Amino acid sequence: MPAHPIVAMHDARAMAALLGAAAPPACEWLAAPLGAPGRPLGAFVGGNPLAEDWAVDAELPGEWILSWSGTLGGTLFEGTPANWMRGPGALAALCDALAPQLAHHGKRLVMVPHARHVLSDARSALTWWCDRVIPGQDPNVVRRSPAGPRAFGLAFDPGALLEPSMAHDVEDHMQSLFAAFGPRADCVILRDVRPAADDPDTLVPCPAGEGILPRDAVRTLLDAHVPADTPILVPGSALDRSLQWLGRASTA
Repeated sequence: MPAHPIVAMHDARAMAALLGAAAPPACEWLAAPLGAPGRPLGAFVGGNPLAEDWAVDAELPGEWILSWSGTLGGTLFEGTPANWMRGPGALAALCDALAPQLAHHGKRLVMVPHARHVLSDARSALTWWCDRVIPGQDPNVVRRSPAGPRAFGLAFDPGALLEPSMAHDVEDHMQSLFAAFGPRADCVILRDVRPAADDPDTLVPCPAGEGILPRDAVRTLLDAHVPADTPILVPGSALDRSLQWLGRASTA
């Protein structure tokens, strides 16, 4: 498979302590390329971007600000029909409001779709991608996000787009998701998922090899659909295990 750049997702507080700095506010993790932890690619801002109290700090490290696409449900991972009906309009309003600030500060908001959020599948995510990343261009011709500065981007977290009911035919879902997202995503966030211990109807992240992602299929699909220069983000707390799962040399 291509040697995609590997970026570690480090806990923001732990990373700040390592660098002797204060932890960035509202930041859950920092995306740091291997070998360059002091030059983060970006930061993940947690919470619900469609909630009134959500905010972005322009001083966060790195060019990228990664975020969920948000939900109109009462809790962060509560799916609701409102996401399909009113969600696209709410997300569009958020992007319109943030676009001038992002351009001014040289930041890119990289949305991470989730099965229970406004960007919940390939159709909704790629509709948003066409509107925000390649406006006015033919998506049948332009199949990659353009290089250079831009205000918006799309991340692909395969496990986040799954529901427990998909486990029995997960390889089929991986095939369609990688074909849709792989060429267009700014990055792939690769972490396994499994049913939550206290709620089997919800999938939660887990170490590589302990969940439902099919290793051999994922590795083949990365090779087939994801350009070699697209970064792969893996959990920093299980870096060596993730690299082994990918068939890459460990850092030891």
